[in-house]
Amino acid sequence: MSTACVNNCKLLKSICLNVFGAIKRRKMSIDNNDIGSNSYDDAVKMLNSLQSYTSKLTRHPGNLKLGQAINENRCGISHEDLDQISVIHVAGTKGKGSTCVFCEQLLLHKGYRIGLFTSPHLISVKERFRINGKVISDDKFVFYFWSVYNKLLSKKSNEEELPAYFMFLTVMAYKMFVNEKVDVAIIETGIGGEYDCTNILRKTSVVGISSLGFDHTTVLGNTLQEIAWQKSGIMKPNSVTIVANDQPKETHQILIERSVEKQTTLLEAPPFNKYNWYENTSELGVLSTAQEINVSLAIQLANAWINRNNKYDWLKECKIGPNGMKQAPIWEINEQDKQALRDVKWYGRNQVLNITPNLSYFLDGAHTIESIQLCSKWYQNVCSNSKSQLNKKNILIFNVTALRDYSTFLNILFSENKIDLVLLCPIVTLINNRRPDTVDMNFNYEEQLAKCYNMKNSIDICDVEVFNSIQETIEHVKMCSSSEKNINFQVLVTGSLKLVGGVLEVLQS
Repeated sequence: MSTACVNNCKLLKSICLNVFGAIKRRKMSIDNNDIGSNSYDDAVKMLNSLQSYTSKLTRHPGNLKLGQAINENRCGISHEDLDQISVIHVAGTKGKGSTCVFCEQLLLHKGYRIGLFTSPHLISVKERFRINGKVISDDKFVFYFWSVYNKLLSKKSNEEELPAYFMFLTVMAYKMFVNEKVDVAIIETGIGGEYDCTNILRKTSVVGISSLGFDHTTVLGNTLQEIAWQKSGIMKPNSVTIVANDQPKETHQILIERSVEKQTTLLEAPPFNKYNWYENTSELGVLSTAQEINVSLAIQLANAWINRNNKYDWLKECKIGPNGMKQAPIWEINEQDKQALRDVKWYGRNQVLNITPNLSYFLDGAHTIESIQLCSKWYQNVCSNSKSQLNKKNILIFNVTALRDYSTFLNILFSENKIDLVLLCPIVTLINNRRPDTVDMNFNYEEQLAKCYNMKNSIDICDVEVFNSIQETIEHVKMCSSSEKNINFQVLVTGSLKLVGGVLEVLQS
């Protein structure tokens, strides 16, 4: 056995001992009749104990492990229960979360009861779960957390470990949506599709694939064809699969072949401007070309689900388009649909916050090359339409997670925008912050701070400052804008959804 393998085995053994230790302590508390604290923070702390290096992304199929747990009735939910949920399942590289939220609002405004599961969260883990357009309450989160946790623990054998963090939340979501009797559950995948743990469903009514691009290449593959293969893994027999209309040419044949393999009907969503809006679409609050693509896909998913029982009537009207895929119908848009789009609130994506007359934040959690390009254009367009083009200062608050290529991201932002000042900080809201929702057991503060200084040394076109936390960074911006009221400060925050979430938390407090 190689040295690397031995070291990995030792690391895995150490991690498992820590996880089992947490489980054993929890088991002792249950034996002492502690069925689970009513505290939201206590539930999130226990959830965080499921974070470990074993939950880091690998090529191993995570859905097989979860499927086995369901087969053995260890989760408190069965495959038969899952079969009863009507599901819209969405994968993609960019815009899958936004597509899910647009779809949620379109169906809510038509009177349906909707469950929504998305990731990651910005401020609170309970944001990942919505019932009828509202984030679930602390009490509901606590109830479903302990319901799933205690069931898994009671069925656990000595050799087994509890599901990792995201897998556990997936079980929670499915159990919640079964119990809450939603008309349809809109499920966003975590990573990929084929092996994503959300992909344990045997039946899915409607499948969506948002814009594809490069991300998580160590897991999903280094080519667009490999990534398309992974994402299309959520296709199911007898479903309707609709893909966004901006898919790279390299992915078209893979999507077509996978649709045949998976026995699904494949459609391509039309461009946003093909719908008859009967008014200036700027009033809808759709602020970017990327969101127009997401809106069109959401319109298709919602209408395909509503009309799923007579799908053969409208599918026979769909013709093959230039990309070799059938073109989805141009559904009629009514006032109800337009109001639904106006009502969408999806924080941290193309979001503008006007804090004071001379201070505005532009927040977008872009974290892939393609999404950074779109974010850069959005910031440029929004700022060019601002009231004053004189006496303005453009500030970039930036960082990335994992091993993402920050140099490429920065080059894109600098090439299209005049940035006067860059502010860097580790992705931690404040030093010694112990709020459970912010805990990341795989986070290394010293490494993040060192990366910030490496980024600073790589930037030579403007001033750069490094701060110890997000809170210190925001306080610096506030101080600058307060002391120079004749200057309009336009602050772009991007590179990471976690960074955007931290900024939102500080600004809200």
